[in-house]
Amino acid sequence: MFIAEAPSLRIRSIAGQAVPANPTGNADVSLPASTTDPVDVVFATTNVPVGNTVKLRIAPAYGAVTEALSPAIAGTAAAGTAQVNVALPAGPSTLQATTSYTVVVAGTLDLSRFARNEAVEKVEVTVALSGEPRARVITATGKAYDVPYATLRAAGFRG
Repeated sequence: MFIAEAPSLRIRSIAGQAVPANPTGNADVSLPASTTDPVDVVFATTNVPVGNTVKLRIAPAYGAVTEALSPAIAGTAAAGTAQVNVALPAGPSTLQATTSYTVVVAGTLDLSRFARNEAVEKVEVTVALSGEPRARVITATGKAYDVPYATLRAAGFRG
């Protein structure tokens, strides 16, 4: 299923090398041995509010996982960018990027049917490098319920 205007996030480049539009997670980018740390990892976002950050998770084949947080996404919500400067461990690694943001919906859209008939105040949207965006509705009393993003879109949510 394709959701028009769904938020998306991708790693655009690593150390100046373009990442394929549809990465497989298996040797998508091979950096030359002469590459020196730190390197820039550049992110591209679509339909994600500017000002949010991107969390990069580096999972090496051997060794400890590390994480880095980008500065604020710049540009526009329709087309944003961010980048982070990181040291990559020797050998193969998997890079994963996520961003989360909250949309205030109190009084603008009745999403109570997704929250056991409680008034929904906010929707938290999480966009990962792969897979569909995830959503969680948060009530005025602080209760949270996971709801498929596509279901919220079908109910009129835009965020």
